Amino acid sequence: RSVIVLAKGNQRKRVTDIITVNDLESWTAKNIIIISAGTGAGKSYFVKNIVYQYAKAEGKKILFLIHRSNCVTQFKQEIERDDKADTIDIMTYQRIENDILQSDKHINFEQYAYIVCDEFHYFIADATFNHTTDISFAEILKANNCIKIYMSATGEDVEKYFDSYLSNKQKKMMRKYELPPDYSYVENLTFFSQYDDISYLAEKIINENKKAIIFIQSVDKAYKLYKKYSQYSLFNCSRYNESYKYVDEEKINTMLTNECFEENLLITTGCFDAGANIIDREVKYIVADIKDIGTLIQCLGRKRIIDSDDTVQFFIKTVTNQQLSGLKRSMCKEIEMAEFLQTHNTQELIQTYPRQIDKSQIIYDDTKSNKQRNMSTKKVNKMMLAKKKSDIELYTQMMKEPYGYCKYLSRYLKIYPYNIFSKDHSLIAFLEDCVKNNSIMLQVKDRKPLIDKIDLKMNGRKVKGQKSINEIFKELNIPYKVVCFETTRRIQDKLGKTVKKKYKAAWRIERVNNDVV
Repeated sequence: RSVIVLAKGNQRKRVTDIITVNDLESWTAKNIIIISAGTGAGKSYFVKNIVYQYAKAEGKKILFLIHRSNCVTQFKQEIERDDKADTIDIMTYQRIENDILQSDKHINFEQYAYIVCDEFHYFIADATFNHTTDISFAEILKANNCIKIYMSATGEDVEKYFDSYLSNKQKKMMRKYELPPDYSYVENLTFFSQYDDISYLAEKIINENKKAIIFIQSVDKAYKLYKKYSQYSLFNCSRYNESYKYVDEEKINTMLTNECFEENLLITTGCFDAGANIIDREVKYIVADIKDIGTLIQCLGRKRIIDSDDTVQFFIKTVTNQQLSGLKRSMCKEIEMAEFLQTHNTQELIQTYPRQIDKSQIIYDDTKSNKQRNMSTKKVNKMMLAKKKSDIELYTQMMKEPYGYCKYLSRYLKIYPYNIFSKDHSLIAFLEDCVKNNSIMLQVKDRKPLIDKIDLKMNGRKVKGQKSINEIFKELNIPYKVVCFETTRRIQDKLGKTVKKKYKAAWRIERVNNDVV
């Protein structure tokens, strides 16, 4: 389906406006074509219509590569419906990788004039959990007789990787066509800090009888939210996840076919981050708890805008500077062994890191290079390493200013101003009750309700310290603080005698003067 996307009052440019037939005719098998355009800018439309017409007339074929299985279903249905299956073959990157890894079987690229790498950010974006993206990346570049077209709204990391991977001769043959993303259809951008706020938003959307797509990184949290609102929601996750047994496949397939859903809420993990479209005016909210910026941007683009009256609101769970610092430290530790192996051999790695396991799995054992000697050589998955290093660089950039994550996204989306915090936030109500009731947390166990309500993690552990909590409150502009003080209470000892007990680190909540943003 072709959707004409309009900015407010003006027709938005599409890929077909910047790539002409003359451009297409000038491409050769030596060219690497990069199409960088926002979601909904007609990248797939260009291939499935303009490139298709040209290839069909020349008696040539197109291989269209996709990174999500639900996208394969949707695309195949469209290609078959439009009688284009004789020219366009659809395949996943994972099939290329598995064929080579499992049976050393290679796709015959000679039969194709064009290889289209849709959502090519996949090669690096998915590398943290799919350890074989480098295989399909290298295999595609070996196809010397095909014009390679790389398309994505968030392919910057792979473009940087091209600089280190390609020869100077290959770089000269690259052609890039670019359309800046357009988020003029977004009514407002709001950041929230507590996971509980998603429930608050879900209830608000249900009460308004509106629709929302809710993206949650954790499949367990996504399923729990679905269970809470199962009467009003549709659940989706990767078929490779244990929770997939709760997915109503028939409803998901209907959604992919019709490009809309009947329920108030579509609750999904990042498996729905690209390729599949939702075209529905009633979808007025996109709520996201997704840390990775590239994946988040893709998620925000799943709703396709019909015209200037079709608007949406973004609600995004923020990541504090303190959390960014923790993520950066973890990643720096994860790449330490891989960085060492970049300039040393296997034996030196083992000697320097005796009996240490690379838990990040950036390092892998390559048996092919030493097959005759029946030995394995340790190698670096450069795609995974590139992803980690890119994230470290991004987090460093964000942490240079307060609200770094929020400000970065606001600039990227070009949405100003933005809301950092909601006044009816559940945490605010909890803290205000603590102040009004003069609640005193005498011991560590008394702090648990507060810790659970804050629900923030650093390096996989809940934030529990007074200093850390106050820093987070300050960064999120929450007008409260935790005060630690010494006090005494009369208690009964084990013998039933009343005695005085000193509590050296009791907590209470106090208001501060700054207002909620």
